[in-house]
Amino acid sequence: MSKNDRYIDQFSRSLYVEYKPHGIDVQCQIPLYVATKMTSVAKPSWFAPTPEVYVSSCLGWVGYEARCIPYLPHAIQSSLACLLPDALLDWLLLRRYLARRQIGISQGHSAKKV
Repeated sequence: MSKNDRYIDQFSRSLYVEYKPHGIDVQCQIPLYVATKMTSVAKPSWFAPTPEVYVSSCLGWVGYEARCIPYLPHAIQSSLACLLPDALLDWLLLRRYLARRQIGISQGHSAKKV
């Protein structure tokens, strides 16, 4: 999870704890890749569903847990990732994101130097 994701997760959890006694539920749904233009995933797959499939999964989880990964394949990916040592997971994710960055650059999107 990125810093922004962790912030939103913690903020949502804080809101959940603060407002639960007043009958207000706050839920943080954590997505992985969804096939959209923003993610540059052109072809939907089991691990990168269409927005419609993903939203359908999300709606099925509304009201259940304060924090969830509503799309089953994403939950499986996340569970498997938790089994890896942090150093290996960081290395794998860095390679993946750098490759995605290169794809974006080759498609004409501007990029900042890292």
